Amino acid sequence: METKILNKSIGFKDNVLTYGDYSLCYIETNGALKIDHVEFFDAVILESRDADFARLIIKKIRSSFDINVYLKPIFLINHKETTDSYVNELHDGIIFSFDQIPEKINDIIHLQNLAKHLDHTPSNSFEIQIFKKALNFLYTREDRSLSPVVDPASFLSYSYPLLSVNFETYEESKVLDILEWAFHEDLIWPDYFDRVYLCNNCKTGRLSIRETCPSCQSSNLKQEDLIHHFPCGYIGPISDFKNKVDGSLNCPKCSKSIRHIGVDYDKPSVINQCLNCNNVFQDYIVKAKCTHCSHDTEVQYLIPKEINIYKLTKKGRLAPVTGIVTSGFEIGEEISGTVGFSTFSTMMHYEQQRMKSNPQLVSNYSVLYLENIFDILKTMGIIKEKALLSDLAQIIRDNITAADYITYQNPSLICICINDEKLVDAQILTQTVIKKLKELFHNNFNNFELTVKSKTQALVLTEKFDDRLREITKILVEEI
Repeated sequence: METKILNKSIGFKDNVLTYGDYSLCYIETNGALKIDHVEFFDAVILESRDADFARLIIKKIRSSFDINVYLKPIFLINHKETTDSYVNELHDGIIFSFDQIPEKINDIIHLQNLAKHLDHTPSNSFEIQIFKKALNFLYTREDRSLSPVVDPASFLSYSYPLLSVNFETYEESKVLDILEWAFHEDLIWPDYFDRVYLCNNCKTGRLSIRETCPSCQSSNLKQEDLIHHFPCGYIGPISDFKNKVDGSLNCPKCSKSIRHIGVDYDKPSVINQCLNCNNVFQDYIVKAKCTHCSHDTEVQYLIPKEINIYKLTKKGRLAPVTGIVTSGFEIGEEISGTVGFSTFSTMMHYEQQRMKSNPQLVSNYSVLYLENIFDILKTMGIIKEKALLSDLAQIIRDNITAADYITYQNPSLICICINDEKLVDAQILTQTVIKKLKELFHNNFNNFELTVKSKTQALVLTEKFDDRLREITKILVEEI
């Protein structure tokens, strides 16, 4: 194909657009593409009048595990409005003609410069590999949050396109598992958005909800109002009262005509009849049938999952450049002098009950956020990391009483219950602990300055502890 000069500076040959030293791959609808070739271009121009084809190409590019491919800028041309979340969420802009390419070069250069900062340490787990991809994308696009979008094609009804693109549709529940992992690793912080229910067999959300007969499980039910006739007290389904000739209502017991609801009769309830086995009952069983695996179960046994908007914590914002540092072991009972977080939460509930029975008793709790501790932990192995967290717990334990207790939510978040102290004294004690923790790091890690944010609060009976702890932790983690 001859080279075409579209204007004084843009050339086009063999589906490659050139502008100065930059080359852009042009992908026409139904055109062939070898994904590995994308890395040799500075950007992709994607013909997107066909949403299905655009989705296919975007999914191929963004699901690649080659950083030179999945971070490639994608600009849409001839774009038509679509509900496809991959097409809407994973492109880098829309152009209306090739003449706009010079306007996009600065965007391409800026993205390439940001990509130079990224850490390229090999991932040692599936979760790190997938989430690091998302963090790299967010960093180069200068975004700080992962938001769910309504997605009719998703098996969850929602999708997180940046993560979901790595999975087959029926595997999307794994996205929620990875987000939960990232939360526990202090990479993200959730804000509640919605809740979905998943099949307890295959963990998809494609469910058919229906009322079923408690006897034969059939959903072939007929529902009728119950009629209570005031004068004679007869109660029965409305079909017993209906005159088959003209549809008027007559009591089958006393034969009187029934005209006025609230005067002659009322409708206290409804009754169900199974048209499969003729069983008559008031309370049906609500069941959910999975349209993916055909598993049928009562709705009470479905798996509830929260759909959240996730904001990057400071650790999450730094991870694209510094790498993802994980705890490497389960936090909680393994750290001497601490209790597991679920145990801590239960014990705080007991403290509230203790205070309820004796109003003279008081209890407080402190939340410590060690904002930059991962700068030290990333240089350690698992054994030394665990030893350091044990040392921190011991310093805290040396400054509280035997009746107080400590838990780690993750290596950067510590909660302390301080019993039988006034709030002001608990606040002073917390500052003493923070001072000693900072001294430990300063003296043992080349004058390292540990950054600690904290909040000490009295335990009160009018607040649910878990909810209040979540609010406080969110404030500390998101505070810049």
